[in-house]
Amino acid sequence: MIRVYATSNCAKIAELRRGVDYAIIFDLAISPSGQQLAVTSNKSTLHIFDVPHPSQELRHRSASPAGTEEPTQKWGFLSRIPGVPRLFSDTYSFASAHFEMGEDALLDPASPDSGPIHPQGIIGWLGEETVIVLGCGQDARWEKFCITEGEDGKRFCYREGWKRYLGGH
Repeated sequence: MIRVYATSNCAKIAELRRGVDYAIIFDLAISPSGQQLAVTSNKSTLHIFDVPHPSQELRHRSASPAGTEEPTQKWGFLSRIPGVPRLFSDTYSFASAHFEMGEDALLDPASPDSGPIHPQGIIGWLGEETVIVLGCGQDARWEKFCITEGEDGKRFCYREGWKRYLGGH
């Protein structure tokens, strides 16, 4: 669960869900316009969310008392049924893609004897439609992902290219 708050008054704007199983979030990065959020996790996935603006969120709630007309809801009509678990009404990413984490094992950060943790999935935006994800370790690489709209009007994310930046073996 990723919670987004307004910086002006600390009000919660949105709760975003990257999946239903437990994951460690590696990195978060907001796009240059502030309208999208990219998230990487130890599940080797990059998720892209729409970030609601606080004024849009208030207008949206006043137009729909149930607050269920989110364009990125995964479960559609199930989210409108009373008593259905909350995960059916949460806002999910509009696009996701797999990224390479490399062969280095990640150690448990809660264990004091686990040693250093190699950063994985570091995010950088090159523009509103392009995201770079950096990995490290022996198979260190960067990957370039592009966001585009399909013929059906839905947006998706695809890997356009990658390169090892430490040479590899």
